[in-house]
Order: sequence, then C-alpha cells, then structure tokens
Amino acid sequence: MTSRINTLGLAAALGLGAVTAMTAIAPASAENFTLRIGSGHNPGPVGYVKMMRDFFVPQVAERVAARTDHTIEFVEGYSGTIVGVFETLEGVQDGVVDIGGFCVCFEEDKTAAMNVTYFLPFTSPDPRVSAAVLGNLIAEFPQITEDLEGQFNQTLIGISGFDNYGLGTNFEWDGTSELVGKKILAAGPNLPWLPEGTIGVNTTLPTAFEQLDTGVGEGIIIFPGTYFGFKFYEPAPNFKVTNFGAMSQIALTMNLDTRAALPGDVVAIIDEVAGEYEQVTAQWNVDSEASGLEALRGVIPVTEMTRAAQIDWANALEGWPAERAAFLNSAVPGAVDYADVMCRYIELFNDAGHEFPANYGGPLGC
Repeated sequence: MTSRINTLGLAAALGLGAVTAMTAIAPASAENFTLRIGSGHNPGPVGYVKMMRDFFVPQVAERVAARTDHTIEFVEGYSGTIVGVFETLEGVQDGVVDIGGFCVCFEEDKTAAMNVTYFLPFTSPDPRVSAAVLGNLIAEFPQITEDLEGQFNQTLIGISGFDNYGLGTNFEWDGTSELVGKKILAAGPNLPWLPEGTIGVNTTLPTAFEQLDTGVGEGIIIFPGTYFGFKFYEPAPNFKVTNFGAMSQIALTMNLDTRAALPGDVVAIIDEVAGEYEQVTAQWNVDSEASGLEALRGVIPVTEMTRAAQIDWANALEGWPAERAAFLNSAVPGAVDYADVMCRYIELFNDAGHEFPANYGGPLGC
C-alpha cells in the first residue's frame, strides 16, 4: 500500500481545502511513502541543491529500503519548478513540499535569527568550519530556530551553505574607494557589507546574470564556484578574493505534519542522512571554491585583497554586529540576548582557529 505523505502539499498546490487534504493522508503504517522535495535554486552549479538530489534523496531511499519494512519515493522539484527561492519556507509550511532547501537570506523577516551568520563578515573561509560552528551555536541557543516550528510548521534537519564570498565586477579595483558609486548586487543581509557610497542592489542567483548583463549591477558579492558555474564572468570579467567568508545560510527543513505521519524508523534515517548531508555539502563547497578559482583564472583576472585591506574594511563595520544584535533582540523577543549569541559565535570561531580582522566583540560587550 502506498501513502502519499505529501497529500496536504499536493492539495495546496491544486487549490484544494486543507481539511480535504488531511483526511486523504493514509495511516503511518503504510509500507510505501512518497515525499516531495524542492528548492528554488539549480542543482547543477549550486552545491546544497546538488547534494539534495545526488546524496540526500538516494541515501534516504536506499537506507529506508534496506533497514525498514518501508520504502520511500521522492518527487523532486528543483530550479523553482515547485517552489521559488522566495517561496520555499512557505512551501514547506503549507506542505507544497515535504522537505525544502532555501537560503535564509531571502527570509530576513521570518528567519531573522538564522541570518546571524551574515552579521559577522570576514569569517572563516572554510565551509566545513562555518557549518560546524553554526551547528554548535544552534545547539547552545535553540531559540535561533524555534520560530521554524512555532510559526512555520517545520523543523530544521540540516545546515549547509556556499563557499567563500568574494566580489566579481565588470571593472578593475584595488581600494574600497573605487567601489563608491558602483552598483553592487548582493543577497540582502550582506548588502550592509558594502562600503559607504556604494549602491547596493538586491539579487538572487537566477536573476543575477541578467542584472549584470544589462547594467543593473556592475558587480556582485558571490562565491567563486558559483561565479564560474553561472558564467557571471562573462558580463563581469574580474574576480577578487576578499575572504568575506563562507556563510552557513542554507536551511534544509521538513514539514511537521509529514514528520508526524512517518514511522519513527523512517524519520530517524532522514535525520541521519541530513546530518551527513551537512558534511558532504560542506566538502563539495570546499572543492567548488578550489575548482572555481582555477577555472576563473583560466578566463579572467583573479586577484586577492590584502589582509591590511580586509582589516580596514572590517574596521569600518566594527559596530554593525552590535546593531544587528539589537535588531534581533527587538525582532525576535525572548529569553536570549543576541549580543550573547554573537559573542559566543565569535568565541566558537576563535576556538576553531579563525581570527576576525576587526574587534566585533568590543561593541557587543563580549
């Protein structure tokens, strides 16, 4: 017998009522289950989606078949075919997809606290370190993700991200003064990284090429693997390694109704694979950065910002993390003080061997 665990999501997609959908869900004792999984990004050049498709989905299906009396089939929808980059959180919430991967940068209001990674630029360039640090931070401060369950009917099952942020442009530059007046694309929460006088423009990976090609943007804060994979080097043939850092800004979440309808042994396997997914995606990002930089050097000039320039840039942002902590305290009221959260975040990175180029902890009161 087959159980369509995602019947609620399918009904929502077809415009049917929630009550009708709920009554159609078969009991959890069914042997075969179908789950819908999706993301707004392209699995080709985007590691977290590629690993959803190439690692998470097949590993869950194989292990459920091998270790339980059940089977799972996935209906996969990437590149915005089911949910777009701005729709995935809501898609999981409503059951349009049972499992979704999305950048919290596109949900600044609804996942404000999870954007904490963006509030300390020039962090570790290693995606493996960043993912591990954020995982430890969430374990210590579960308030960071509690709104996912309390308001949005889903739970975080995996953390991932991209590789080390740099800056690609259609002009050559060395000092930050040369960025003044230039239109630079960024995801949203990293727009404040830009020096004063720079014109920040919101973007997404699916729209960035056209924005660069038409002059809406003259540069983009981006990762080298993705820069090459999306061919952004064609309209913007310069890339600078700035070492803004590898942010862990990708949430892999699961609908709570779906989770409750599945047998416990199946849920345990999903969580197990999600934990491994974090590791394989982080390693993929490490490899993507290395191969991306090598490929870029074959087609455009690639330069690196000096440590002294990083220090100057970071010092100009020294008070910004404290401003963001105050914002989080007002936007996500609760028992935790986000200045303490960010102080601990800095400490965890220091313990991992990373030294921030500015004293962010001073204004935070660490």
